[in-house]
Amino acid sequence: MSAAFHVLGELRTCSGRAVVFGGEAREGAGVPELAMASALAEREATGDPINVVALRISERSQDWVAPTVAWLVGRGRRVLLRTAVALSRPTIAAARRHGATVLLELAHSQPAVQTALLSMGAESTAALLLHAQHLRACDLEVAAWIGPLMPALADDRMLESLMRHIVAADLVDAHAVLGRLMPPRLAALTDVLPWPQVATMARAFGIDPAYPETLPAAGVHLSPMADGALRHAVRRVATSVGLRLDHCGCPAQCHLDPEQRSAYVPLHTPELFD
Repeated sequence: MSAAFHVLGELRTCSGRAVVFGGEAREGAGVPELAMASALAEREATGDPINVVALRISERSQDWVAPTVAWLVGRGRRVLLRTAVALSRPTIAAARRHGATVLLELAHSQPAVQTALLSMGAESTAALLLHAQHLRACDLEVAAWIGPLMPALADDRMLESLMRHIVAADLVDAHAVLGRLMPPRLAALTDVLPWPQVATMARAFGIDPAYPETLPAAGVHLSPMADGALRHAVRRVATSVGLRLDHCGCPAQCHLDPEQRSAYVPLHTPELFD
């Protein structure tokens, strides 16, 4: 078994600094525990301790997840499993044993758009919400990670439909994230959506849809005004259907944490590989 990790982003939580790692099985990479130790130690050397680690799961091959979760929890880190695919049986068992919180990535009710916004391997929202009921039956804490949400795609009707389905799946907690428009995402959406809708979305980001080559490789964010308008719509619809956004005050859903783990172990101590 081998795995590699790369940093997808950072966020602040109620308990401090958090890092999101993308993980994948890779031939020739280190064993999961050593690979995570290296990736986490490198990140911790640049600032405050990392109290929360989110592992993003994007493929069905998940042999690396269970040992990584056990290693992190054994060193006092809270673990979030952010996934766009159904969790395997060993992953579910590890999440239950170590009190990990599952965040299901739900971007759009249409399967083709869900795939375009997330990744080629992403499962449909309907399939993930059915999986959520199985996870809840396994006594796991589950919340929705809604997004990336994009203007012209996330109108009131789509948001209400998506959020009502989330609540119907017995999920009451969620975090909503607004998307960045990047060339691969624009190309993927162009393949599955009507041109007028794609054009409206592109213009909301300040991009001329007739000249997609003007979109920077790093992507662009919404203007403050457009960002604020979309966030307001998301909050309004969530409130109307009874969905709690960031109930603890941060994206990590800290109120779902059982807080039953070992003491925090700094990565520069001899206890690292004990």
